[in-house]
Amino acid sequence: MKYIPFMLSALLCVVMASATFIEDRTGTDAAHTLIYDSWWFNLLWVVTLTSYLIYIVITLSERSSKTDNDKKGTDNAAKMIVALLFLFGSAQSVTLANAPKCIKLSQADSLKYQQVLYNGRVCPLNTVARDFTQKITGKHKYKGLTAEQILISWSLHPEDWKDVKMIKVKKKQALKELNIETEKASFADFFDKDMMYRLPQGKYPDIEEKLSIIIMATRGELFTPVTSSHQMKSENKVKCEVFYNNVSWNLILFICCFCITLLVFYTEKTHKSPVVCDTLILITLSALVLSLILRWYISEHLPLTNTYETMQIIALSTLSLALFSKNLRTYSLIISAAILLVTHISSLDPVITPLMPALQSPWLASHVTTIMISYALFSILLFKADMKILVYAEILLATGITLGSIWAKTAWGTYWSWDPKETWALISFIVYLYPIHSNTLRWFRDDRHKLLYLRLAFLTILMTYFGCNYLLTGMHSYAQ
Repeated sequence: MKYIPFMLSALLCVVMASATFIEDRTGTDAAHTLIYDSWWFNLLWVVTLTSYLIYIVITLSERSSKTDNDKKGTDNAAKMIVALLFLFGSAQSVTLANAPKCIKLSQADSLKYQQVLYNGRVCPLNTVARDFTQKITGKHKYKGLTAEQILISWSLHPEDWKDVKMIKVKKKQALKELNIETEKASFADFFDKDMMYRLPQGKYPDIEEKLSIIIMATRGELFTPVTSSHQMKSENKVKCEVFYNNVSWNLILFICCFCITLLVFYTEKTHKSPVVCDTLILITLSALVLSLILRWYISEHLPLTNTYETMQIIALSTLSLALFSKNLRTYSLIISAAILLVTHISSLDPVITPLMPALQSPWLASHVTTIMISYALFSILLFKADMKILVYAEILLATGITLGSIWAKTAWGTYWSWDPKETWALISFIVYLYPIHSNTLRWFRDDRHKLLYLRLAFLTILMTYFGCNYLLTGMHSYAQ
């Protein structure tokens, strides 16, 4: 009897996970008809919740009969809290040698602070240029030319630049179809003599995006100069954005975390004072906080609206844990360094965008922050099977799900709509419940088994955080 609720929970996770892929392939209506709105799915939930209630009653009665085990009773209380949460939380140019026409550096720099309308917000031209160059070449500069030089030169002299091999192509199959041996292609490589697109339409959306951006730049459609004084931002805010753009925050912070980790290993082996480590962690944490404050100041909304920003919040949480918990310091620093490195080298888009209407809510900060802190705690469990951390993480995740459902009611008119991200958050919560019940599930009494399970369970967090953004589609797609 005591294993039934856990078996039913596992079955629910499989059904819900399958439903998210069915929804992605056949549509939301089909998923609701086949699964979410079906009688058997609702019955499965009722039976599962009922079995958990019976399990709780039986467990409590068994514990109450053992008056000589107060310590186990305390642990059991924590487990019951999590179980209950499960129930209720559910211009002028110069020609360079062997290079296309390019404007002078002095001219480009003079336009760096020019305010333009781009991506629905007013920003300095520096932001547009860096975004343009990053998306085209994969870097913020090209052969010694600044981002402003590249953008303006492309706009003024497209015929000179169309044959320059500067467009980064990641897909080897695309390079093969274009008969190109290097990973860089020119704009002209993608079109034949009749200016027909050489690749299959829609097969390589990332390439088509790059080409579209270039075409918009040459047509003068990528950005619009701001001339009205009431639209312009303050000079301080523009300078602040240019400063923010030109600092490699994640790379610098990653190097700091990596070096501090090595120092922590050294101080632990030599038993030297960790004061230096504390100071360096505090400085690194302050720098990360500064970057988030600057982003908040520039965007005029909390930096919690996309994958890039929320990953920084996770890094902030783990760095804070490294500062205040010496037992978890090494693990926290490793995770912080890994997150910052991923945000630096991956294709995550750091571009600041205006806050879309669905996110203009007071629930944004509480919901996202709670979820991100829980993810940070779950990541610590990859290294150490600490049950207290697991309980805290589960409570935070349940709280975040509950806050999200309240927000969903105000934004979409319903507390729960079986959106893929909602569903996978619930799956993650259920999956992480199992190790807490080691008194019932004896397999989890072995720390090696528990750690192995927690590492595998983290795949559900990755699916919730990344998979639902990039593999599935739903109402949370703006998180991309």
